[in-house]
Amino acid sequence: MMHQPIYLDYAATTPVHPEVLSAMLPYFTEVFGNAGSSAHLYGWRAAEAVEQSRATLATYFQVKPSEVVFTSGATESINLAIRGFLQGKPKGHLITSVMEHKAVLEVFHALEVEGWSVTYLTDIAELEKAISPETIFISLMLVNNEVGTILDYEEVLRLCEARGICFHTDATQAIGKLSLTKLPHLLSFSGHKIYGPKGIGALIARVPLQPIHYGGGQERGLRPGTLPVPLIVGLAKAVEMIPDWLSKASFYQDAKERLSSYLPLINSPENSVPSILNFTLKGADWEKMFQVLNGLAFSNGSACNAKTELPSHVLKALGHSDEDALASGRFSLGYFTTNEEIDRVCDILSHHLPTLL
Repeated sequence: MMHQPIYLDYAATTPVHPEVLSAMLPYFTEVFGNAGSSAHLYGWRAAEAVEQSRATLATYFQVKPSEVVFTSGATESINLAIRGFLQGKPKGHLITSVMEHKAVLEVFHALEVEGWSVTYLTDIAELEKAISPETIFISLMLVNNEVGTILDYEEVLRLCEARGICFHTDATQAIGKLSLTKLPHLLSFSGHKIYGPKGIGALIARVPLQPIHYGGGQERGLRPGTLPVPLIVGLAKAVEMIPDWLSKASFYQDAKERLSSYLPLINSPENSVPSILNFTLKGADWEKMFQVLNGLAFSNGSACNAKTELPSHVLKALGHSDEDALASGRFSLGYFTTNEEIDRVCDILSHHLPTLL
């Protein structure tokens, strides 16, 4: 019987937690009504589940329920946040980073074509200097998905609020890994990174937005389409369980230190989440790396780049050559990672890394 590899790709996606699945199941078969059907009990019960879920998110993020918008995931949230804020405004100056996820970068590339001026930071320390009187919007990710770097988002928010600039963050890799205090004006995330289902996410919007899609007027007109009640309930349960996800931080840190001792070059800085460890096997052939370490399920960057066979734009921005960026890997740990699995990973690394270096 074939053994399953050890899963070290929680930054790509997480399994649905059994408690999340249990919360969702009745809404597939028993409470199956359309939340927009306001004339009968089936619709009322579905709508009640949606609003209870919205209240759960509002309580966690300490915002008004009206500031929670359900979407299909972080990519849609990001598009709605950026384009929804800029819609109808005179074209001005925008700031983001070369290290962002493609869900952000591709929006800014499209905006440039449309006539907006965009600055792509290579170093967040350059932010204040990059701000001009024409700057109206800044988007910077809270935790980098490849190397795990944590943004000093409170300082960015301070700069933005002092200048009347809207601050959006892609918080996809931060929710469930960091405790947040004061929120940016716009915050995007996905359910499947926090042991919820795929196909659901949210945008926390503390500033007014304009719609970028049109239809039946759901989500106050910002996200038209029949509401996926089971997924919304699952997202709310996953958010409710965030204290459980946060409880493993010390385990992740200990495991990260153990794994780092076997790896020659670590790309994740000290100021990174403990569950993400990015490394380079300098001079190694990247295809051979995955063949030799086939007992481990890990990635060499964002899951969105996995099929391109191109070097990570994040690692290239950090100064790596194409060859070294390709010969890099990301171990990302999660709630179901065990000490026994970490022991086995260490054994695999100690036996197989010498054949690659």
